[in-house]
Amino acid sequence: MPARAVTLLLAAVGATAAIGPASGQDFAAMYRECYQGAAPQVVIAACSAVIKGGEGDKHDIATAFKNRGTAYDDMGDYEQALRDYSDALARAPHDADIFNDRGTTRTALGQFALAIEDYDRALELAPGKAIALGNRCFAKSVVGQLESALADCNEALRLSPDWLAASTSRAFTYLKLGQAEQAIADYDRVLAERADDAYALYGRAAAKRMKGDLRGSDADVVRAESLAPDIAARMEKIGVRLGELPQRATN
Repeated sequence: MPARAVTLLLAAVGATAAIGPASGQDFAAMYRECYQGAAPQVVIAACSAVIKGGEGDKHDIATAFKNRGTAYDDMGDYEQALRDYSDALARAPHDADIFNDRGTTRTALGQFALAIEDYDRALELAPGKAIALGNRCFAKSVVGQLESALADCNEALRLSPDWLAASTSRAFTYLKLGQAEQAIADYDRVLAERADDAYALYGRAAAKRMKGDLRGSDADVVRAESLAPDIAARMEKIGVRLGELPQRATN
């Protein structure tokens, strides 16, 4: 959405706050932006108006908090996102999507154990939810629950075979298990669709290094770092350090 449209919407929200409750027509417009808006700033402004207006039912307000939380997450304001998700769950404690979304924010904050708890709850409420399985796979892999993580990723991909994020998480799990060939196969699949995925490139570099393919590994590292200069630091935070990987020499 153009910047001018964002500015006008923010101004409209401010005007609504200044003159009192929104009219039914104003509320309907804000409601649509809160539920369907694309730009995070627009969603935050619109959902804030919906929440403040208080004209929806408990489910509407819960969804407004959830959508605003997702918008804050998209902008990197993870603490505010967590507050919004908690407010949403206070109104809709049986909504699996909110637990899953809060889990992704906790994952972004490095709170992997808490994220797993949220994914567990999401799956209790909605068994077989592929996105929660794939997300839990990654979090479990980071904390070393590797066999359980692999089972989650395999099930997520059985349910949603074309989901590249689950393939990335499974590749990462294979990498942590020391299964280089399987990791490379999954990373190849991801990179065939998303050639500029720095995480997949760096993960494949690590797997190639395990196999002793140092030239191939170095090429992937160079490409990954050209896309994300801090990729080595990011991967180190989740336990991937190229210098510490076991290697098998090749001719």
